[in-house]
Amino acid sequence: MQLRHGLARRLTWGGILALAVLASGAAAGGFPAAAARAAGGVANFALPATDTPDYVFPLLPVEYATDVNFCDLEYQLYRPLYWVGKSGGPDIDYELSVGQAPVYSNDDKTVTIHLNHFTWSDGHPVTNRDVEFWMDLLKAEKDNWYNYTPGAFPDNVVAMSFPAATPYTFSLTFNRSYNPVWITNNELTQIIPIPQHAWDRTSGDSPVGNYDLTTAGSQQVYAFLNTQSEDTSSYATNNLWKVVDGAWTIHSYDSVTGYTSLAVNRHYSGPDQPHLSTVNLVPFTSDEAEFDALRAGSIDYGYVPLQDLGQQSYLSAHGLRLVPWQTWGIGLMVDNFANPKSGMMIKQLYIRQAIQELINQPQLVRDVLHGYGYPTYGPAPIEPANPYVTSVEKHNPYPYSVSTATHLLAAHGWAIHRDGTDTCERPGTGSGDCGAGITKGEPLAFDLLYASGLAAGNQMMEAIKSSESGGGIDITLQSAPFNTVVTVANPCTSTSPSSYCHWDLADWSPAGGGWFYNGTPFPTGEILMGCGSFLNSGSYCSSTADRLIQATHVQSGLAAYHQYEAYLVKQLPDIWQPQAPYQLSEIRDTLKGATPQDPVGLIDLASWYFKK
Repeated sequence: MQLRHGLARRLTWGGILALAVLASGAAAGGFPAAAARAAGGVANFALPATDTPDYVFPLLPVEYATDVNFCDLEYQLYRPLYWVGKSGGPDIDYELSVGQAPVYSNDDKTVTIHLNHFTWSDGHPVTNRDVEFWMDLLKAEKDNWYNYTPGAFPDNVVAMSFPAATPYTFSLTFNRSYNPVWITNNELTQIIPIPQHAWDRTSGDSPVGNYDLTTAGSQQVYAFLNTQSEDTSSYATNNLWKVVDGAWTIHSYDSVTGYTSLAVNRHYSGPDQPHLSTVNLVPFTSDEAEFDALRAGSIDYGYVPLQDLGQQSYLSAHGLRLVPWQTWGIGLMVDNFANPKSGMMIKQLYIRQAIQELINQPQLVRDVLHGYGYPTYGPAPIEPANPYVTSVEKHNPYPYSVSTATHLLAAHGWAIHRDGTDTCERPGTGSGDCGAGITKGEPLAFDLLYASGLAAGNQMMEAIKSSESGGGIDITLQSAPFNTVVTVANPCTSTSPSSYCHWDLADWSPAGGGWFYNGTPFPTGEILMGCGSFLNSGSYCSSTADRLIQATHVQSGLAAYHQYEAYLVKQLPDIWQPQAPYQLSEIRDTLKGATPQDPVGLIDLASWYFKK
């Protein structure tokens, strides 16, 4: 699972829409309570601005692929086959997972998985039939799944076995031998068992059947569940979403604001029994309003906007502690290779190099992120310390330099206008020409669509616009709500709306972030960089990159990954920008169990409790 995120999740997202906090509930009966823990209680958790839960069915289409939908809502209701995030690191926590550690055989072509004994909230056991149900729907509707890359999962699964005689065991057979590390971390982690006994229906009044066992039936079931999931007004009342195996269920949901109240699933059978009675996911429209709520004591787990760090002493004096949330990800700005006009310029590597050389990442980290962050120079996270990043990436191959950028452009036929916009002087495809599809007199200009609602984001975008103008590259800034940006900035296909093709540059996390490997500890590039991937928003496509990505899937060790890393560092499939923490968390002193914060972005709300 690899999702887009904003200002490294919640750094300056915020602004309250609603804070109708529910009265504190009674302690959940039957749950163990440590002596130092207060049973029950309500915690208010701040969501990013304009990024609210709006899809509950755990087979996400690309337009709903946000960390709020996956991490903050779906993972709380539906326990994944493998829970990624353990002790503050990007590792699988098998104790919190439905599946036990996988067993490989048949020269690593076959994997067998035994299930832990979880139970659905209506009393039915979670079995291999629920895994089969999810896999059948996925195979039938893979083109609607956010994580689909042609040739990868589920295309590489050639046989599946879900024996009724052993309902807690299943196996998958692949089309070749693969690196077990890649299969476990990047493919099996994507599976989420769903309740076949309750959801295998084609309409609200149809009986439950085995429709998923045929492709046509799976398509009908998917269409029904997708329609129900898009009806946000029914989230708290729809019986479909009341059948869960996670620790929480939806108690109330405001379809206008996105305010969501989660109540304990009193039939939860997992090892991490909840201690709180309610967790409210509180939406915001500006970081200023979130900070007002934080100061007022209305938020138990929120974030301090960068521009308000000077008030940290006030927050500390009022019972909040600052805990930066490290991220397992990279910062990037997406460039649209498929745009029929500007795409001709973006396809020129030298233009991407010039754009990159006009972004002063160390200065942005210092001045915009106040030192809470680090530059991005390639596809591997530089921090926290890991074996994937090498010196090739740690040492910026395209350091900030106006002179280098302008000399590069001039050498390729551009007339440099530092007080205006560079124009193509020598059209053509020769070594000293502007490049294919670029006309004489064409300006070196791009629109940059970015997510609104962040003061630091506005500052970051204005700084980049200013630095690009120093080399004669004209950037026109356009802001929109986060959900709008991630809807528009999608790959252009033959069936895409025209707006999907005509954006130039996009940044859904404009103050340092953009992509985190939240469900994939092995940070390979098939989803973000692979040709035809549904989350390859800029439609970058390189046969060399695909070959190197494929090698990371089948070769043991890290040599193949380091070759892939070195290639992408130089090729600039996206424009690299600083990476910030998910957020600068502000956590109430009495709220325990919320740290360490996992760099993969997941949260185990069941571990939270208030200290007496």
